[in-house]
Amino acid sequence: PGTFEHPNTRHLEGAWCFFLPVPDVSRRSFFSEVLECFSYLLYLCGRKKTSTSGWMILKGKAVIQGILGACLLLSACKIDHGLAPLKTRIRGKILFQGPTPPEYVAEVRVVAAKRFPPENLTSDVIFSERLAFDPQKDPTRLDTVRYELVAEARTYPAVGVLWRRAGAPWELTNILGIYTDPLQFAPKPVTVDETNPVVEGVDILANWDLAFRDAYIQGTIYFRGTWPEDTEILALGMFPIIPKTAVEFLTIKALDITIPLFREEPYSYRTPVASGVYKFIAVFWKGRNTSIFDIRAIGFYACPGDSLLPLSVAVQPGETKTGVDIVVDFSHLPAGVPYKTVEEPCR
Repeated sequence: PGTFEHPNTRHLEGAWCFFLPVPDVSRRSFFSEVLECFSYLLYLCGRKKTSTSGWMILKGKAVIQGILGACLLLSACKIDHGLAPLKTRIRGKILFQGPTPPEYVAEVRVVAAKRFPPENLTSDVIFSERLAFDPQKDPTRLDTVRYELVAEARTYPAVGVLWRRAGAPWELTNILGIYTDPLQFAPKPVTVDETNPVVEGVDILANWDLAFRDAYIQGTIYFRGTWPEDTEILALGMFPIIPKTAVEFLTIKALDITIPLFREEPYSYRTPVASGVYKFIAVFWKGRNTSIFDIRAIGFYACPGDSLLPLSVAVQPGETKTGVDIVVDFSHLPAGVPYKTVEEPCR
């Protein structure tokens, strides 16, 4: 019981509410159900019980509009609008290794790229929920976190772990790790479809060393020669030493895998790094049918007076070192570009 007030009607006291069955729109047309619902509601709800006049029909445009609106809402509840939650997803574990995370890390998420390398974080990448990583992680132990990423059915060429700095937007270069096969460098694709709607075991090793970044190195990469058709990835790597053996390439301190493939025009990059000295900054190529041991440097930051001599770059905290330009020459494949492995003054 109560009072109903509408600008187009008079006060109606003692209104009654009814629970009505929702019409089954799967058997008959939507509008026939609405009309039947409307008639039924008008008969039941369009009456007012009073102490003096018994039952009387309530008339009014506003009442009819309200009842019709209710019928539309009730009937629409049974219609499939195609908005059901996605049941396809990717699951796995993130194994965080390395030092205690930097204090400026605001959040970490798993990302799946619809294209690789991704160019736009809005359209090319989907994000998981925040990962509950341990901000006080013991540097001698792994921090294991399970995740689930809701993903539409398709093939994702790359799945990785991305971190974001407090007060800053997401950056594609803030990568802690990617999903790949053992002893491989390139991302391993993940396919979600009707036969495999939930992909399990997409485990990723994430290294907190890659989050210690307080400076930037930027420059332009120029491309010469013909891109090999089997190109799978082009990556920019930065090293504190000039690598002489395969093992010494593991000393890499910064990695940028966002270089667009099959590009003819120069590409400008800006890679976050930890402050310090980098003695070898190079672009590496990998083909689809090559192993990690066949990755080759095809261009590096060189001394202007000696094209075979790698040029060191020192960057201070908070600094952006510019002009670190590299010429990539595909004619050096398959052997890779030659370079001097002994440090010399640049003259």
